[in-house]
Amino acid sequence: MKITFLAINYAPSVGGAQQLVQQIAEGLVQRHGHQVTVITTDALFAPSGKNPGKIAVAEEVIAGVQVLRLPASKRTHDLLRALRRIGARLGRPIRPSVLAYGPWGLKLFLAASAGAATSDVVIGVSAPFTTVPAACRLTRRKPAVFVALPILHLGDWVPSGSVLKALRSADRCISLTAAEQTWVEENGVNAEKSRVIPPGCNSSDSELNPATARAQLGLADRPAVVFLGRLAAHKGIDTLLAACPELFVAHPELIVVLAGSRTGWSGLQTAISGLGKELAQRVVVLEDFSEADRACILASAEVVVVPSREEAFGLVILEAWAANRPVVASNIAAISSVIQQGVDGLLVEVGQPAALAAAVSSLLNNPAVAKAMAAAGHERIAREFSWEVVIDRWHEELIAAGMN
Repeated sequence: MKITFLAINYAPSVGGAQQLVQQIAEGLVQRHGHQVTVITTDALFAPSGKNPGKIAVAEEVIAGVQVLRLPASKRTHDLLRALRRIGARLGRPIRPSVLAYGPWGLKLFLAASAGAATSDVVIGVSAPFTTVPAACRLTRRKPAVFVALPILHLGDWVPSGSVLKALRSADRCISLTAAEQTWVEENGVNAEKSRVIPPGCNSSDSELNPATARAQLGLADRPAVVFLGRLAAHKGIDTLLAACPELFVAHPELIVVLAGSRTGWSGLQTAISGLGKELAQRVVVLEDFSEADRACILASAEVVVVPSREEAFGLVILEAWAANRPVVASNIAAISSVIQQGVDGLLVEVGQPAALAAAVSSLLNNPAVAKAMAAAGHERIAREFSWEVVIDRWHEELIAAGMN
């Protein structure tokens, strides 16, 4: 089967969606022998951002996957970025939409059209970008099956217009969680064409204990609470930092590690500085680390914290379980669809520093409970979330969709 993904970014661009698509694409090639192409932009970061960067290699094969990178419409994005900035100053921010975030360049559109013409399946990845409605439109008069992978961050923004119309038209709409599936079905996606396939994560072979991992990272040998993800406002890092005074009083040796790549969020340093000089010294920011360091960063943690305000899934939860680490996370729909409260993690209300501090402290004070929760999550990896299981489910759904 010839499969084409339309994605806004792809490796070596880094992010949850990029990792998900890369693992699925490579798995479909290596486990099931499909011919897979990814058509994407040449941007290293979001094309709609101020500094999208550029991946120099326009065409290459990565682990058997043919990758075509083409330019997005820079002038259009510059104009839209200026309009978003003006709207924010006037108190009328522009919400995410295909118009605001998704314009393609001509070369990219032509490549996508050519790919759709010769494919059995076209998968549009991630709303609100153009990729989902483009995949729908490009398969309308072609025999290719259209599969939507919306990866919805259901918060202040929800799909509408051309994105929602495309989701309703999909031969398969693949949600990452039951919460996402419920939303798309309530908004017109045919339940017979709606499926849940979560991301995957293979269990770590590392035997690192926290002290050894911290030594390898050059951290002080003190218990650590770890955040791993983009250093962005919607990740709730400000809530974790606001919880720090209470945590540091209760646990005088504790450090907090913030590991991730910076985004356009300007509030990080302000939030850290607001703790005061003494407490701010106990917050460590790790940037520009390699993918190989991710396992070490997670292994350094006594507790992994996911305080996000919105998520499509929360892949770091699986990564923490794979590393045998307990998780405290926000009680939002996507995350509560994954974590079983009190069994394999603790859920706290969004934006509540005191509740977050109390939950983290409860695990720090009860190592046996923390270990049991980590073990419960770890057991679920092989059963529900291994990449082998996930790839096989994708293969089955794509075959079934092509037969209908």
